[in-house]
Amino acid sequence: MKLVTYPLDGVIYSAEDVAAYLCTRTSGVYSRDSNFAVTVSGPREITVSPGLAWINYDDFKGISVCARERSTLTVPDADDMLPRIDRVVLQFDANANLTALKLKPGTPKAEPTAPELIRTHFIYELCLCEISVPAGSAEITAASLTDTRADDALCSLMRDGVTGIPMDELGRQALAKAKETAALCDSLLASYSGGYLGIWPVTLPADGWAECTDVPGYAYKQTAQLRAAREANVPSAVPTPETFTVAVAAGLAGVCETKDGSITFWAENVPEGGIQMQVELLGPSASTADTGEDTLGDTVLEDTTL
Repeated sequence: MKLVTYPLDGVIYSAEDVAAYLCTRTSGVYSRDSNFAVTVSGPREITVSPGLAWINYDDFKGISVCARERSTLTVPDADDMLPRIDRVVLQFDANANLTALKLKPGTPKAEPTAPELIRTHFIYELCLCEISVPAGSAEITAASLTDTRADDALCSLMRDGVTGIPMDELGRQALAKAKETAALCDSLLASYSGGYLGIWPVTLPADGWAECTDVPGYAYKQTAQLRAAREANVPSAVPTPETFTVAVAAGLAGVCETKDGSITFWAENVPEGGIQMQVELLGPSASTADTGEDTLGDTVLEDTTL
């Protein structure tokens, strides 16, 4: 077995040896805005700026492509009846031993699609730009061009390594680990049989009261959301010093009642303003088994990729 070590002093290397070194970079243009940028330079003419790119066209085979001067390409005349989509490509031909800039005209259709890219062991294309050619159009404009250099499926930006960092997969793994941690914490919380759970602020807005008859002597009630609350909890609540006078004037009841995810207060009259309550809960705690959601205290882990 022959092992090629590159580069070493005093060793003569072949193009194949250098291609093996270059194949460690993914196909795409060098990450600079000006590299192979396509612009309109005439009614039916486009200009491709100088640039640097890499093409990884086979196992252990990669090449670098450098253009030090601008190139111009002519966009064929539009079809009289149907639109089309053209592509500007950087095409490497292994059999011809060269790389060329080409404009690949699309087929005029009512719903046109761009021509397919060739990617074989012998020919490999990078799409730099797509050109929309409306039916009967006399010229192309900047609005006709779609830059595709950053599109991983069509061109991409060159990176060291066979693949880029799999952000979607890493995000899914991180989310799964977060959910696993939340489930463990909630399981521990669910095993807690009772005691002091904590204090939560609850706001009772002035327009949130409704007439009621369920508690004698109190004509109004208000139910507020409290995610940590459960029907088995024993609540106690006091108004904050800033809203204490409003609560007393309204005849706020000294008792309150919890249900799963909510807490209810009663008053003799509708308060003149909002009341801020400090609610203390005793008893069993909430868990994901109760809510059916991924919760950790009052934190919700959305089912999205991080």
